[in-house]
Amino acid sequence: MKVEIRLTGSLHEEIIQDLSRPHRFAAERVGFATSRAGSLVDQGKLVLLNRYHSIPDDQYVDDPTVGARIGSAAITAAMQTVYYGRPGREGIFHVHLHPREIGTEMSRVDRREIPRLMPGFQSVGRDAIHGIIILSEDEASAWVWLPGRKDSIPAETVAVIGSPLNVSERGSSDEH
Repeated sequence: MKVEIRLTGSLHEEIIQDLSRPHRFAAERVGFATSRAGSLVDQGKLVLLNRYHSIPDDQYVDDPTVGARIGSAAITAAMQTVYYGRPGREGIFHVHLHPREIGTEMSRVDRREIPRLMPGFQSVGRDAIHGIIILSEDEASAWVWLPGRKDSIPAETVAVIGSPLNVSERGSSDEH
């Protein structure tokens, strides 16, 4: 199934600015973006990111084995955003930033750790699309969990509307 993700230039800028801030001990920052989903003409899905939620500094866990680890308070807050926000209709995306030279593919740690969040997100937002977005300065990659699915599919497109960001397109053979 084709999935396209879109966000406004101002939301993209807000996310990049937050994720670019240094942290006292974490090597990178993490945030969450909420979304609403719609349908595309070809029976695909359109995911519109609509709000960004920064994680407070005190909700990071000091773990030098990973770039950033967030605690249960941050994850609970993300789940509550979905549960209390627009029940059943709002999804949540884990968002973080990679340096341009690393690219926007999931690292080994990303593949091991972040998908573990999805069952919790799906339990509070059963009918919503949830996922992971990795940004760099001018690219993005995303993986989505459709309602009722245990495995992710890559988003074919991540597009920033009204901002000069390269559109990252994936072929259907890039399944993860």
